[in-house]
Amino acid sequence: YFQKKKFEKKYLKFLKENEGKNFFCYNNRKKSKEYLEENILTNLNKEVVIVYLNGRDIESEYNKEFISEALYGLKHYTKFPHLMKIRNGQLIDKSINNPFFGILKMNKPKAELLGEINHFFQ
Repeated sequence: YFQKKKFEKKYLKFLKENEGKNFFCYNNRKKSKEYLEENILTNLNKEVVIVYLNGRDIESEYNKEFISEALYGLKHYTKFPHLMKIRNGQLIDKSINNPFFGILKMNKPKAELLGEINHFFQ
């Protein structure tokens, strides 16, 4: 109980310290990984933090424990790729799985997806 409360306190501090941050989360699914790395990640704002899930391993410049907690608590999780942002001490999330695979399968221009990503982060 006390460890959980202590962690919750640290997590809230993490949210406050990272107010305004944007996170792009994706995983090692073969169909999407290469396309995302070559076409989407290179076009994101340099301020967007990339979170890569290599199986169960989280690769990020941020504390893995806090990123894991954020991912575990996603409210709108359907599948990856996923967007997260911290605003007013709260983690807000959105899955972009459907629009992403719509673009990937139908060979639509990536500008549509990038527009949706940028709109979410504003």
